[in-house]
Amino acid sequence: MTLTVTNKSNFLSYFLNPVSRLSNSCIVNIGNEDISTIIAAADNTSILYARYKTNLGESGNKINLPDLSRLNKILQCIEADKFKLELDRNCIRYKDLNIQFKYHLLEDDILTSPPISTDKIAGLTFNTNFKVPYSSILNLIKTSTFALNLNKLYFFTKDGNVYAEINDKQSHNVDSVCIKLCEGYSGEDIKDPLPLSFETIRTIVGAKCEYITINVNSQLNVMTFDINNSESNLTYIVSGLIK
Repeated sequence: MTLTVTNKSNFLSYFLNPVSRLSNSCIVNIGNEDISTIIAAADNTSILYARYKTNLGESGNKINLPDLSRLNKILQCIEADKFKLELDRNCIRYKDLNIQFKYHLLEDDILTSPPISTDKIAGLTFNTNFKVPYSSILNLIKTSTFALNLNKLYFFTKDGNVYAEINDKQSHNVDSVCIKLCEGYSGEDIKDPLPLSFETIRTIVGAKCEYITINVNSQLNVMTFDINNSESNLTYIVSGLIK
């Protein structure tokens, strides 16, 4: 099999790096028009479904990647922005005039994926959705330095806008900060603030984009964060916290 990387920066920034921020190993599934993986954070509060568009011609097979940080580092050593990786059952190979390497894969049944299917992810329904500029996410990260010891983030709507508050409503006498994320949203109001781990925001901020689409199911206390571009799609499924 041959994996064609048409843009090294995009492949690393919008597929390999986001995956490695949640887990340093993964099972990559080969589809008709893309490769994909589903991984979970160590505390299981978030799941990432990542897809990268390419055609390997062997749909139904899978690749077991054991050490994403090492793979990331060696791919950065390739000078070309567009290149091809040769894949066989036990390794990934690359060779040009400047560098060559062999990266061994794991055998099947060593790694496991979260117990959620792509059909179940596609079947999730939501009652509120909104698009947040990436600049607002960066601003949220900056304001988090004001509330150093807090790791809870609350989403809510008010007067047609969407807000995020860093707070802990189960604790007393704590500093807090609230900012407007975006103007406008579709669906129902979020009157009862939805809490999630602020670590989720720190995880997704690595994938630079213009907008992040956030979908909310208030009844199940589940949210998704979608980051899309011409070559890749990232969907984070996040479970809310106790208030």
